[in-house]
Amino acid sequence: MEENLNPRSSTDLINEMYDMFSNFKKRIEDPDYVQLENMLNQLMKNQLEMKEEMRNIKLKLLNPYDGIVVESRKNTEWREDKEDKEEEYDKLIEEHNALMRWKTLVQKVALGILTGLGGLITFLITKYFGE
Repeated sequence: MEENLNPRSSTDLINEMYDMFSNFKKRIEDPDYVQLENMLNQLMKNQLEMKEEMRNIKLKLLNPYDGIVVESRKNTEWREDKEDKEEEYDKLIEEHNALMRWKTLVQKVALGILTGLGGLITFLITKYFGE
């Protein structure tokens, strides 16, 4: 490795540092730099707000009591339960329809028997008491 053969003097180093400091000072006081710094600060603030909003959305979605995921799961469970019981509901409806047909038949038979008894009683009354 080569050593630096031209070492800089202390004065040169101090002058160089002074120039760097003055350039730095000019940049800090530059309105463009101030505007850039304000924009960066606003960007960081917006990013923090966005993080907070995302956290709130995540809490709403994943809430174990009333979050969207839980509600969706409840809806799915209800639908699957309804599909499982659909055959039972169809069977109950068919039984109800069969019971209604039987009831109608019994009513017609009972009406026929009562009509027949009424006619028989009328016949007997007119035959034996009508003379």
